[in-house]
Amino acid sequence: MLNKLNKDFIEKLKYIYSKEDIEIIEAWFNTSKRNTVFRVNTLKTNNEEIEKILNEKNIVFKKVWFLNNAYILDEAKESDLWDLDIFKNWLIYLQSLSSQIPVELLDINENDAILDITAAPGWKTSQAAAKMNNLWEIIANDNNAIRIDKLKFTIERQWAKNAKIIKNDARNIWKDFPEYLNYFDKIIADLPCSAEWKFNLSNEKSYAYWKNEVVYKNYKLQKEIIKNTIPLLKDDWELVYSTCTISPEENEAIVHMILCNFPEIKIQDINIDYKYARNWIKKFGSVAYKSEVEKSIRILPSDETEWFFIAKFKKIKD
Repeated sequence: MLNKLNKDFIEKLKYIYSKEDIEIIEAWFNTSKRNTVFRVNTLKTNNEEIEKILNEKNIVFKKVWFLNNAYILDEAKESDLWDLDIFKNWLIYLQSLSSQIPVELLDINENDAILDITAAPGWKTSQAAAKMNNLWEIIANDNNAIRIDKLKFTIERQWAKNAKIIKNDARNIWKDFPEYLNYFDKIIADLPCSAEWKFNLSNEKSYAYWKNEVVYKNYKLQKEIIKNTIPLLKDDWELVYSTCTISPEENEAIVHMILCNFPEIKIQDINIDYKYARNWIKKFGSVAYKSEVEKSIRILPSDETEWFFIAKFKKIKD
């Protein structure tokens, strides 16, 4: 089945992953049913209340041990939740396990100023709002009107009242909003990428766009965004970087670029002992990455997860 995909993409898979991991990836591509994952919206309820309701409805669930509010339904389908008040009233929110990890890694406090630099559709913005109990401030930025409509919808339904939306090119925030220089305690940088998590082998349109030229275009865009985002971060505070792609150019290469160009930015350990978490790669093609890149993690696509790459940084005051 993988032979439907671009040969350059297949070569990357073989370069990055073991034979056993590629078998997991192939199973992900070929499955018609993936487990439903949701996050409890703690702005409206709590884990205990949701567990009680699911038990009353005989819906089998399991808690994700390393995420505070994430649950997996092994047997029930997404549609089994649709008629429940907890779904209709946004007490729970369907959000992939992988995409919940970046915000969970940030040590968010109630008095933080947070920037979600490319925020739509609002998954991570609303998750951060819940972690800080709607206190202090979140700036949620995007530059596309349609995406901003989705962002507004999510924020309103999730009850994220401390989130303010701005429409701006992520590369220009420091120029257009000089008051935000050295302003944010935490920055969420889930950046534009090749988005292989969308691939569906039964739908050619979902993967036909992929080619190395697209990857390189995203690499250049990410570099520009990151270089213009780091000045917005306060000294001694945190930035989490993530993508939903496998390409090293959009992952390890960006982490390598940050470490080479910003000596004040130090990469932090990510301690997740999870069956679908994998290590970084040390080199790609002729480029060898700095050894500190090893603190990044990759998440395999599986019955529980989607492609993800994550790195956490701290800006150290000189």
